[in-house]
Amino acid sequence: MATGSGDDECVWDAEKRDFVADRRDEIADERDAASDASDGASDAREAELDQRERQLAAGTSPLGVPAGGAEQPVEDAAGRSMARQNREESRAEREIASAARDDASKRRQADAPPTRLATVFADLAEQLFDANSYDDVLLRIAEATVSTVAGCEMASVTLAERSQHRTAASTASAATAVDQAQYQAHEGPCLDAVNTPMVYAQSFPDQRWPRLGSHPSDSGVESALSYRLAAGSRRTVDPGGGSLNSYGVTPYAFSDAAQEIGLILAAHASVAARAIQERSALEDDGRGLQEALLSRDTIGQAKGILMERHKITPEDAFDLLRRASQNLNLKLREVAQRLAESGEFREV
Repeated sequence: MATGSGDDECVWDAEKRDFVADRRDEIADERDAASDASDGASDAREAELDQRERQLAAGTSPLGVPAGGAEQPVEDAAGRSMARQNREESRAEREIASAARDDASKRRQADAPPTRLATVFADLAEQLFDANSYDDVLLRIAEATVSTVAGCEMASVTLAERSQHRTAASTASAATAVDQAQYQAHEGPCLDAVNTPMVYAQSFPDQRWPRLGSHPSDSGVESALSYRLAAGSRRTVDPGGGSLNSYGVTPYAFSDAAQEIGLILAAHASVAARAIQERSALEDDGRGLQEALLSRDTIGQAKGILMERHKITPEDAFDLLRRASQNLNLKLREVAQRLAESGEFREV
């Protein structure tokens, strides 16, 4: 995708040409309208002259006036008709050219960076509902980075988990290798970006990361642009945050416009990732609650069986289940489920 000031100048030049062409067409249409009006008046004048000429010819032919005197107006009328036909054809050609320019303008608008970026965001939001896991969403974010950020040939997502780092998504093995080199060196743009909105390594080696050196170049990566991914909420298992990493195969691969677009994409990706984390946490809570309710029902059934069998209180029945769980080294729910399903109960 083309970005930057050069694209803006091309778009401006194209719009300026379209404006000049449209204005030229308007002037031509006005001229044609004036010409048509003039032709109408000329036709009326010609009809009047023809009528007078016929009257004159009828009155003077006995005196020897040539009948061919009426041929000139007919020739003039044919010439004017041909001129009108030429103008109509010219007008039709201008209308076709104008429609073509309109189509080209719409295509340029659709290919403009803001429009493409909005399309990517819309597609990414729609994919959230089809994602199977948190890592699946992160992979789609990395793929969107490659297709959206100019200069990005491969991308990855780094997650910080319990003071460790892992590559949760990657579009190429080389991107994963560059991530691993940074993890081993304990420094690099993808690690710094965990706590910084944007980190740009224009080329490698970079004096900010002496231990990393030129290891990224060994994998074909010559520049890197990393963005912070916001940490998850308190409901998530490990809200450590991470970074979205864009890798270029040439030094200085990312223009100012590409950096800005990537920053917007990273902000959107943070919201998307956090949303899927929240959804996963709610699903886990729901499953846990369902299991707790099932366990309570099973334990209640087992207590009822023991109460009826031994004529004891609910508290005594629960104590029997608890002792059996300890002696058999089984969960209380498993002991209760075995009793409820088979009627068998062993304390040892």
